[in-house]
Amino acid sequence: MELAALKGQIDTVRADFESVLAVFDKTPGLERVMTSPLLSGEKKAQLVKPLADQGSDLVKRLIRLLEVKNRLLLLPSIAETFLRLEEESRHIKRARVVSAVALTPGQLEKLAEKLADRLSGKTYILHNDVDPSLIAGFRVEEDGFITDTSLRHKLDGLRQQFAAA
Repeated sequence: MELAALKGQIDTVRADFESVLAVFDKTPGLERVMTSPLLSGEKKAQLVKPLADQGSDLVKRLIRLLEVKNRLLLLPSIAETFLRLEEESRHIKRARVVSAVALTPGQLEKLAEKLADRLSGKTYILHNDVDPSLIAGFRVEEDGFITDTSLRHKLDGLRQQFAAA
């Protein structure tokens, strides 16, 4: 990240790494293939060549280094770590919101504002997943902490109280 900052290419490298992760997300077997000892480093390099060709000079050099060291399987982890550190430098936090029904963009925005109020100077990017078993409410998962306001959580708490009595 420091090298990208020194060269004034943070935005370019961020976009490159977002593209890398998008390719790995859209191609479910790619990560498994990259970790397979049965596939040669040369074949793995051919698989990520389109990513390198489209990327900035820094990302091309990184992919080439990973290829030479036979460590291409680390590319998604490196991309995720770069993006997380870059977002931290801009005071952005990511959280996962699991709700009983899909939240509207307006609801997610209000929730992001409420979360940001707790930590002044932070901006939240929320990802919404749906879990109907929550019945109502939502659960916020961030940095290993969970805030659960779902009806399912409250009912489970009551069930445990009655069982203990």
